[in-house]
Amino acid sequence: MAACAAQYATKSADVSGTLGRALFCRPCQGRGATVLPHGTPLPCTACDSTGQARPLSRLAVARHVRRMIRTCWELGKLPEFAHLKLRKWAHMLGFRGHFSTKSRSHSTTLGALRAARRAWRTEQARVHSGLPESDPTTTLVVGRWDYLGSGYSPGVTLLAAHVRHRKQLERQFAAEGGC
Repeated sequence: MAACAAQYATKSADVSGTLGRALFCRPCQGRGATVLPHGTPLPCTACDSTGQARPLSRLAVARHVRRMIRTCWELGKLPEFAHLKLRKWAHMLGFRGHFSTKSRSHSTTLGALRAARRAWRTEQARVHSGLPESDPTTTLVVGRWDYLGSGYSPGVTLLAAHVRHRKQLERQFAAEGGC
């Protein structure tokens, strides 16, 4: 399930067919009931005690996506998964927030991934160019300039000739007493 959910979560909501809004009933926060001040549960009338803003069977998503959303919804009511807030994030297949927002609660951060990628690419460029070991106090610049040509492309040349001809006609028209 996790690999399948990750496949969908790494795509936008439009591409994967998931929803861009939460599914839980806001008045009862997806619990199906509100708790009165003295502790008595009161069934939620907004969702008919389902906890859903609208029934999962009426969602305009693919059958496969609906099953994954339903799985998140069902797992979300189990106490051992309460910390995951699966009901709140069922519309994103259980992934909290945007899929790419890594935080300290995940195994790594996007900044750490970028730093590792930068170090790896720098080392690869150094080895490929035959340069000595890098010194952390210097900056390695890898690049070269190649001559590709000069002048305009044929299309731009044609466009420039058209503009030049039009300007010439405008000047001629004005010289002959036009508006």
